[in-house]
Amino acid sequence: MANLGWVGIAIEIGVEIGITNVHKLFPMDIAIRSVGKLSGYSETPFHAGDVVWSYLYRTPEGFIDRLDILEQERDEVELEGAVICRWSQQIKEKGVTEAEEKRSALQSADEIFLSLFEEPAEAGEAGLVDETRDRLKFFLALQLERKRILKRLGGQRFRHMPTKRELTVPDMEITPELISAFQEEISLMGGVPG
Repeated sequence: MANLGWVGIAIEIGVEIGITNVHKLFPMDIAIRSVGKLSGYSETPFHAGDVVWSYLYRTPEGFIDRLDILEQERDEVELEGAVICRWSQQIKEKGVTEAEEKRSALQSADEIFLSLFEEPAEAGEAGLVDETRDRLKFFLALQLERKRILKRLGGQRFRHMPTKRELTVPDMEITPELISAFQEEISLMGGVPG
């Protein structure tokens, strides 16, 4: 395929397989839910000022799931699958406007994206987890580039504009199979692209 960029490739794939609405084929936004209201471990409500740790992990069934817990619960929790990434955040006063909800979802996507570059996969599950991490990096980079949080520097190198950090995102060939597998993987975490 010609070097059309990710969106151009998606359009080209859509034409090749007869899909005229590329958004059905190509996930332009990954709807990642922001932090929950309760700890997924103890069901303790989160309050403004609490530090919450969020984990994305691969379930035994091969899906990606998310768990949000209080900082003091970190040593007690054992996840049922390999950790893909983890990050912490401090709970702020809840915003009620639609704009604040969109900002929160974008911030969550940004936090997940950066955390994917922080820690290597755990031993034993490294192959599957690394593949999942690479797919998440790739699709989140697409979304964050559109939102101008990432700026392409050339090839697969990007600058994360808020931190000025340079990151290299894996190059993946966008195929209907890749998109379908990714949509299935993230369906549990409330992130089915639409």
